[in-house]
Amino acid sequence: MPLRRHLRTVPAGPAIVAAAFVIGVACAVASVSRISLFPPKLERRDFQTAGAVTHVLVDLGRSGITDRRADWSYFNRMSTRADLLAHLMATEPVLEYIGRRAHVRPDQIAAVSPVTIVVAGPLAQPGSEMRARELVLNRRPYRLDIQQAPSSPVVDIYAQAPTVDGAERLANAAIAGARDYFAAVAARTGPFDAAREGLDPTNPVKLVQLGPPTGAALTSGAATKVALLTFMLAFSLAFVALRALVSRRARARAPGSVPSGAGAAPGSGVAVTAAAAGVAPAPWSAPFPAPGGAIALRPPRLALRPRAIAVSGDGDWPRTTRALPWMIAVFMAMLWLVPFDSIQLNVHTPIDLKLDRLALPVIAATWVFALAMGGRSAPRVRGTWIHAAVGAFVVIACLSVILDATSLNRTLELDTSLKKVPLLASYLSVFVITASVVRRSEVAAFMKYTLGLAVVCALGVIYEKHVFHNPFFEWSQKLLPHVFEVASLGSGYDSAGRRMVHGPTAHPLVAAAILSMAVPIAMLGVIHARRTSRRLLYGLATCVLMLGVLSTQRKTGLVAPAVGVLTLAYFRRRELLRLAPVGLALLIALVAFSPRFAAPVIDQFKPQSLTSANTVSDRASDYDAVRPDVWSHFALGRGFGSYQPLGHRILDSEFLVRLVEMGVLGLVALVLLGASVVVCARRVIHSRHPEWSPAALAGAAAAVIFLVLALLFDSLAYPQLPYIFLVFAAFVAVIVKPPEGDEDRGAATP
Repeated sequence: MPLRRHLRTVPAGPAIVAAAFVIGVACAVASVSRISLFPPKLERRDFQTAGAVTHVLVDLGRSGITDRRADWSYFNRMSTRADLLAHLMATEPVLEYIGRRAHVRPDQIAAVSPVTIVVAGPLAQPGSEMRARELVLNRRPYRLDIQQAPSSPVVDIYAQAPTVDGAERLANAAIAGARDYFAAVAARTGPFDAAREGLDPTNPVKLVQLGPPTGAALTSGAATKVALLTFMLAFSLAFVALRALVSRRARARAPGSVPSGAGAAPGSGVAVTAAAAGVAPAPWSAPFPAPGGAIALRPPRLALRPRAIAVSGDGDWPRTTRALPWMIAVFMAMLWLVPFDSIQLNVHTPIDLKLDRLALPVIAATWVFALAMGGRSAPRVRGTWIHAAVGAFVVIACLSVILDATSLNRTLELDTSLKKVPLLASYLSVFVITASVVRRSEVAAFMKYTLGLAVVCALGVIYEKHVFHNPFFEWSQKLLPHVFEVASLGSGYDSAGRRMVHGPTAHPLVAAAILSMAVPIAMLGVIHARRTSRRLLYGLATCVLMLGVLSTQRKTGLVAPAVGVLTLAYFRRRELLRLAPVGLALLIALVAFSPRFAAPVIDQFKPQSLTSANTVSDRASDYDAVRPDVWSHFALGRGFGSYQPLGHRILDSEFLVRLVEMGVLGLVALVLLGASVVVCARRVIHSRHPEWSPAALAGAAAAVIFLVLALLFDSLAYPQLPYIFLVFAAFVAVIVKPPEGDEDRGAATP
């Protein structure tokens, strides 16, 4: 049904759109305004933040900078004094004088002077005490960042205020206030014996300002961006809620409808109405016994219909002329074989145009066009609990940015958060498009296609480990036009001496993770294959995937596949027990004949290796370090995408990142992303349908692996992992609840 005709058939469709629009506008105005009821007043919130920079030279009254006879010790003394003065200027006593000069209360000025000497990485990351002080200072509207340039007598002063004028005035006041403080200290302490101290009282230290401060507005259009994000979120939620409410009331008032909660026995009003309309009853309402005694998911009389459908151009993928399934297949090939997150369009734009952000708009536009045109091949959207979990994650992420926009704008982190929102939209679009385009009868073919892509990826990873050459990055450089820029790979070894085997990803951890998510597909193929040749092929695919995972030389290479196997064992204990001897033999052969693959990974689990690993010790210190952020923004966090490693702390756990950025609600939403897939797939898995049950179990195993990996590293920072997980989730959603119009399309029983 075309989209315009579908909107006409919706009860009160135009009224719903109008009401959602009004709600969206009202929420957008409220997000950038202060509303007062007593007295009634609407005042716009100020999102402007300005900055100014100036420089000051620390030198003696009789400068030796231009003196040819001055040696390096002179510059070292001036550099040391500059570092001392920079830290003194950020103290409370000096801020008293700075505030007088700037006509600002000292408790409204946040002054920091970071350490500029080179220190170890963990020492540069703020702990809980330092982070707690930063959170208190971030609430102040005025800010001074005072830094001494390394090995230089120049101090850089960065001032921040609500206006450009105020920022320039604060920058000037920082120097003038420091002079006032030093003069006051000199007057209070009185004269001293300069001869005994070896000092020349006629040659004092001076602060020489190097030109007037330069100011500019740091944030522009922040209010418009926040209002637009709020409008889109409020409009979408209002439209979905009103649409569901009106449709439910319309169904309740329709003739022959059954009250909610009442069962529909065979021959009841629902069945009679459906039969009169010429529509087959939904497969879930009338389960039927399969030959093996299990509950199948579709009536047997529909099993022969795909053969007739396949003759036309509207057949099942890959025997179809529909464009969208092929576009999804090409996008999946890009996820598995192309380092798309390391490929960028070399054009200056507000956001980084990675390869996936160029491909997704084309797929989305085609999807919208097909949805508007309607017809038998049009996408069919039907919600599941997985849809609800994905939507809840996006909603909480947007709310965390909107509700904390003022604070993020003050710390210059709002633009970073707003640039991360399109990434969320891309994740959501991949899931919704895939779940509405792929038919239930096509899921098995797409699972086999996924396994094939994973095997090719694993072969490339194995090749890279042995040859020290990455084919994914090289071929991307050769095949793509010069307008694209492919990022270069890092060093060959990490700090622990492990070989950096990237595959098509930016980090070996991601390569190990995505290959592990494909291992359950191969193992289920071994379990359910009826012919020996098929079992051998699936067994070979399992071995190749495991070799690819172990080639990354990461501990994740053992943890993630083990999680997948445990998930399969929970649902298919007897089948795995029968295959246990074969699996044990393959494991022994792998360790015996290819010790270079397994031994380096196994050694990392030894107690001495675990205690000495930096990743383990750093992760343990993260729990205490994020405590101030968690308690200060407990429910919704400090804002999605705002906690960046540069300037904050490297968190080696997606759970911690979500807890900081999205609060407790965000952490719950992340867990529900994976849990919803497992919960929805349980009924299909227990049905033991020969085609849909293995696909559902593979999706559930991928969801469990996704959750475990989210605990081990910041998984959402690398787009391959969420993309591939959401594709698996979309397949499960299609199996559990096929799109409207797909109920009459069965899948031939193999």
